[in-house]
Amino acid sequence: MSNDATGTDDLPDAAREEIARSVRAALARHGYADLTTKQVAAESAKSEAFFFYHCDSKAELILVFLDWAAEYSLGRLEAVADDPDPARRLYRACDVLLGDPDDDLQRGTYVAIMELLAHAAHDEAFAERLTRYERRVLDDLAGFVRDGIESGDFRDVDPEQVAGVVLMTADGTAGAVMALGMADVGANVRAGVFEYLDRVVLADGRERPTL
Repeated sequence: MSNDATGTDDLPDAAREEIARSVRAALARHGYADLTTKQVAAESAKSEAFFFYHCDSKAELILVFLDWAAEYSLGRLEAVADDPDPARRLYRACDVLLGDPDDDLQRGTYVAIMELLAHAAHDEAFAERLTRYERRVLDDLAGFVRDGIESGDFRDVDPEQVAGVVLMTADGTAGAVMALGMADVGANVRAGVFEYLDRVVLADGRERPTL
C-alpha cells in the first residue's frame, strides 16, 4: 500500500519497520484512544525524538503502521498464489486469513488492526487504508476462485460471493481468537469455512486438498 497522502512512503525501511513494530505493540497494550507518542517510544529502544523526526503526529505514526500491516498481510496471502493446485491455493489462503493465534507477530498485528477498525468510521485516512486492504484481499480471493472454476476444480460459483464469505468470516473471527484467546472458536470456524468450501465450491468428485 502506498502512503502518498502523508509522504511517509519516503521513510527509510529500517525506520518504517521500527515505527510499525512499536505502534503495533503500543496499540495492543494501550489501545488507540489514549495512545501517546511517548507510549509508542516506550516499545522501542529509540527515543521519542526519533518518532517525531520521522512523523509529525500520532495519526501519521498510525498510518505508517497501517501501510506496513497491509503489506505484511498481503505478502502472506501472495505467498500462496504460486501454488499450482487451484483448490489448495484457495484453502491455503483461507488458512492464512484465519491466522495463527500462537504467532505473536500475527496476533499483535490483528489486535492492532481491530483496534483501528473501531475508529475508522470517524477517520477518513484510517478508513481509506483499511478499505483498500480489504478490497485487495477480496480481489485476490475472487481471482483464486476464478482460477479454480477455469481449471474445473470448482463449481460455477460466484467468485465475489465466495470471497466475501471467506473474508468476512475471517475478519469476524479475529476478535475472539486473537484478542480473547478463544482458540476453540478459531478451530471451529476454520473447520466450518473448509466445510463450506467442500460443499459449495469444490466440484463434484474433487477431494479437499491436503494443506
